[in-house]
Amino acid sequence: MHPGLAIPSIECMDPAPPTEGPRRDPAALRRLRWLVPLAAVLLIFVVIAGVEAMHESDKLSGSTEVQTAGFHKPTNTQPVAFSLPVLQADTSDPSLDAHSVTMSSLRGEPLVLNMWSSSCSICKEETPAMEAVARRVGHAVRFVGVDTLDQKSTALTFLRRYHVTYLQLFDESEQVGAGYRIVGFPVTVFISAQDKVVGEYEGALSVKTLEHYLGTLFGVRLSSR
Repeated sequence: MHPGLAIPSIECMDPAPPTEGPRRDPAALRRLRWLVPLAAVLLIFVVIAGVEAMHESDKLSGSTEVQTAGFHKPTNTQPVAFSLPVLQADTSDPSLDAHSVTMSSLRGEPLVLNMWSSSCSICKEETPAMEAVARRVGHAVRFVGVDTLDQKSTALTFLRRYHVTYLQLFDESEQVGAGYRIVGFPVTVFISAQDKVVGEYEGALSVKTLEHYLGTLFGVRLSSR
C-alpha cells in the first residue's frame, strides 16, 4: 500500500426490508366488525318484511297459494254422459232421484265434478277443502263427488270421517273416469251452466286454488272468511 493513497471505506449495508402492504387502520377494522352484524340484521329484516308482504298479498288475493300446474282446458268440451247410483243421499235436493243421478239432471248450473277414491292418499288432503268451499258457495255452484273403483263400505267410512255433505255418486266400474281418460286420483272437472267442460284439474285442490278456479271459470267470487 502506498503511503498517502486513500482507500475508500466500504460500509456494510443491511438488506432492504421487505415491502410491506398497506397499513390497516385499527379504527377502520373496528368499524368493519360492527358493519358485519349490522348487515346481517338488515338482511333478516328484509327477509321478514318480504314474508309479511307475501302473507298480506295472500290475504288480499290468494294468488300466492294458487296451484296451476295440474290445470288444463280440454279440446273436447262435451261432458261425459253417465247414470250412477247415489252413494250419500242429498235429501236437501228434491230434484235428484234417490237412487240414481244422470249427467243431464245436473245441467243448468256450474258443476264441480270431483273423481276420488278412499284408497287415494292425496284425496284425504283434498276432501276437507272441497267440503269447506262447497259449504261456503251454497247454491251458486253444484258440487258432486264420484267415488271410483272403490268399495262402498270403505267409501262411506271415508265420507263420514271428513263430514262430507255434498252429493256423492258411486262409480264402481269407472264409467265417468274412463270417459274423461283419467289416469289417477283425484281429478276435478269444471262444467259450465251451458253444459261445457271449461277445465280439468289433475291432483289435489286446495281451498285457495278451488276458489281461484270458481272465480276464473264461473265468475263466482267467495267473500273473505
